[in-house]
Amino acid sequence: MNSDYTEISKLLFSSFNNNLPNINSEDMVRLWSLELQWFNPADSNLVLSHLLHNDWLLESMNILYPNPNLELISPTLGWQPILREILKLPRFKPTNNASEKEIEKFVKIITPKKTDESENLESVESKTMSLINYVSKNSGLTSREVVRRSQRKRKALGPITLWLCVALLAREQGLDMVKIIQIIDG
Repeated sequence: MNSDYTEISKLLFSSFNNNLPNINSEDMVRLWSLELQWFNPADSNLVLSHLLHNDWLLESMNILYPNPNLELISPTLGWQPILREILKLPRFKPTNNASEKEIEKFVKIITPKKTDESENLESVESKTMSLINYVSKNSGLTSREVVRRSQRKRKALGPITLWLCVALLAREQGLDMVKIIQIIDG
């Protein structure tokens, strides 16, 4: 493998992992500049633009992913990318002559995740509303009071979902938790 390919393979291996499967441009710049501290924010933007322009990185629906024709290599401990080496990288030339259909197949795999997330969001919102209505009806509290108390719990507990706060409120009110779980499970 060419040394240019090795350097970029290590960079992209470090940038794309299972914890961040869907990463956008802003998150990539933040990763490189703040979390990994490889480049300053301006240089991170420059590297990102260069890699996108030369097809080392591809973008679909605001999600970045490495060129599927590039084999990613795990870097050694302590490895850091060299800015000048990355900025002088030529345009990506596939070594295994992958077709456009393979690239499109990769893009299509990413695309459905967006719709699943929006459907899940709608599902969670409807379950939360059902939960609020159930707690309101069976506890004697108004819906507004259920939401107010749940939001107060949310502020006190930190990163927690509203539906879980409503479930905690239901527990405080002595409601049947089996029914609450049935509503959450949908």
